[in-house]
This record gives sequence, structure tokens and C-alpha cells, in this order.
Amino acid sequence: MLIEAEKVLMHYSFIEPIIEFIRHNENITFKVTNKPDNRKYLLRIHKPISDGFSGLQHTRDGLQSEMVFLREIDQKNILKVQRPVLNKEGELVTEYISDQFGTSYATLLEWIEGSTLSQNEDNIDQIIYRLGENLASLHEFSQTLMPLELHRPVYNAKRIDETLTELRQGTNNAILNQEDYDVINSVLSIVKEQLVELDSRENTWGYIHADFQLGNVIVSEQNQYPFLIDYCLFGYGYYLFDLGSASSMLKSELRKTFLDGYASKTSFSFDDIRYIEGQIFMDIFISYVFFINDSEKNGWIKEHASKICNTLCRDFLEGKEVYYAF
Repeated sequence: MLIEAEKVLMHYSFIEPIIEFIRHNENITFKVTNKPDNRKYLLRIHKPISDGFSGLQHTRDGLQSEMVFLREIDQKNILKVQRPVLNKEGELVTEYISDQFGTSYATLLEWIEGSTLSQNEDNIDQIIYRLGENLASLHEFSQTLMPLELHRPVYNAKRIDETLTELRQGTNNAILNQEDYDVINSVLSIVKEQLVELDSRENTWGYIHADFQLGNVIVSEQNQYPFLIDYCLFGYGYYLFDLGSASSMLKSELRKTFLDGYASKTSFSFDDIRYIEGQIFMDIFISYVFFINDSEKNGWIKEHASKICNTLCRDFLEGKEVYYAF
């Protein structure tokens, strides 16, 4: 892996870089320290560990769009993000020939210091409120960027249909129980109806982060400020999708604080909780598709689906509130 990183870094202006492997998930990632000035960077080689993670986001156009999006946020000083770094040719995306993977793409971002969100921080309420504010700022800025034609994934009704097709195949391969698939289908049918309702409103759709998890929120040690990182899956979607994704990663007692922070900068209404619930289900079932065809990583899906279908899904179908139960 380190040899791969060294090969990529030849396209950048580094002097004696110190390279540390981080992980291989949707990308192969490394922490790179430039020895003379001790500045740190994140190197990403865009080769997903599972085919389920492959998609438009890993094409050259998709990566270029991600870098442009981050650059726009940075230049307009909307939020602190991992600033994209140009290679020696002045390009945001580096194309190179890998001995292992063939034609490959890599990107380099500036490092953001801090620790990943644990939800055990002393001033966690303040951190989560700020996280809600930051997401509101991202969505508000998204509206100004919509004229840009970025090549990114789309999280809409068509994506739900594609998800159901993949999950149906999972029942054929015994990765998912047929009864659970039927429940999922019923839930997503309601979600599709909700999307039609959201389409009738203004400012419900735009660029979204689409991948909230604790590891994607960095908390600065100096002032305990939360920074959102890893826009690998960002694309077009409903803003409530991000609210759902973020809410489901948080402890239930922190979710209202998060929504309060978001509402402080937007016209969000707590009457939309049921729509957020629908987006949480959409997010969960899309995540199944990332792994469903990977025999080494899909073993958890059947158990997880059975648990959620027999509890939260059934309550949702009966019209009960489940937002704080995820």
C-alpha cells in the first residue's frame, strides 16, 4: 500500500513525505506529513474495498465535481473543509497507472486536526447544536451552487427503485428474508409518497453530504468546534436526508439539540419529523446495497433487517413516531 501512495505523491510537490496508512474502505486513505514544514494531508486512492461502493462518485468526472464542491465551500468561507490540493499539473484529480489496479485516480486534501466525535465530550450539547448550524449553512449554500452541473450520485425515488431491485435479488440469494423485503418495500413506498410531497415545496432539494457517521465529524481540540469531513458520497438529494443520516448516528437525547441548531438558521419545522424518519429508512436500506453482493461483508444484513422490520418499520407503517427510537 505504501508503495502505491509513494507513486501517487510523485505527482505532488512533497519533500521526504512521511506516509501513514489509515484504512481501506470506500477509498484507500493515507495521512501524509510534509517533513520540512510538518503540514499534513489526506491522500485518497479511489479504489473501493467492495464493488457496492463503486459508482459515479469514483469516476474522474465524479471526483472532479467533489473537489470543485469543496473548493467552492472553502473559497466562499462557508465552512472549514478539507481544502483540495492541486498536483504539479495544476489538476484537482490525479490520474496514474497503478501496478496493482491499472488506471487509477487519486486526490489530495489538507488535513484537519482534531478527534472524531465520540458524543462523550464535556460540552457535547454545544457541539451538536453547532453541528446542526453547520449543516444548515451547508444546505443554504447548496442553493447558490445548484446551477453548477456536478456529476454526483442522486438520492431520489429512482434510487429507491434501484435499491429495491438489489434487495429483491438479495432474497433470491438468501441474504434477506422475503417477509422482511416485503416490509421494506411497504416502508419505501410510503417514503416515495413523501418525496412527491417534498417536491411540491421550495428549497427541499440540493447538494447533500449523504454520509453522516461519527468518524466523519472532527472536533477541534482548541475550541471543541465540529467540522464535517469526507464528502465521498455527497450528491443531489433532499436536505432531510442529511438530517436523517445525522440524527441516526446521534444518541436519541442529542437529536432535538441537533435539530434546534439546524432550525436556528433555516425554516425547518418539527412537524417534518415523519419525513426525516422516512429518510432514515431510505439511508439504511441504501446502505444494505453497498454490501449485499459482497459475500465477505454482507453477513450482518439479514439479522439487522429482521430486527428493524419487526420493530421500527412496523411502527412506522402504523403511523407511530420512531424518530427517537433508531
